[in-house]
Amino acid sequence: MRTAQPQRLFTDLQETLHSRSGEDEGGVLLSFTGHLSAEVQDSLLLLLESALKGAAVKRKLLNRISTTLVECLQNVSRHGWIDDGGNIQLYLTLEQTPLGYQIQSGNFVDFDMAADLRANLSEVNGLSHQELRVKYVEGLCNNDWSEKGGAGLGLLSMAKKSNGPLDYQFKELSNGMYLFTLAIMVKS
Repeated sequence: MRTAQPQRLFTDLQETLHSRSGEDEGGVLLSFTGHLSAEVQDSLLLLLESALKGAAVKRKLLNRISTTLVECLQNVSRHGWIDDGGNIQLYLTLEQTPLGYQIQSGNFVDFDMAADLRANLSEVNGLSHQELRVKYVEGLCNNDWSEKGGAGLGLLSMAKKSNGPLDYQFKELSNGMYLFTLAIMVKS
């Protein structure tokens, strides 16, 4: 099994944060790098809510952002690459921008995971808002659960909440793994 470097996530996160530090509006409200666990997920949700309340975000928008973050974390926990220690590495940021709130998550994936994600993201990004809604409802009604516990609704839900395409990239690493980054803009 290949070993991914936890330091790599930290370095990529720091580069992202430093590249955005010169913006006049908004800024990073929440950032995390480390192992993803149920306790970490709960803590991140509490920190998110606290940060958004501190930024005087209205309840309806807070709910949309929270739901999107939950979907992001579930996507990583169900489909992220598990290292030799049984852990999934994650980096996460919540940033206030002039357009709204951007959630960015990153985790390691192998070649097969990257291929599946590319296909799914390409399909989701090719759907109109109405088509997203129809496909989401169909997914709910079909009760077609995967072996990992999901019904394939996470990306659809994130795309619906963002009202736009999901921005993503795969950065190939020297060990044959990829750093998968997903950025979702929840518009104000």
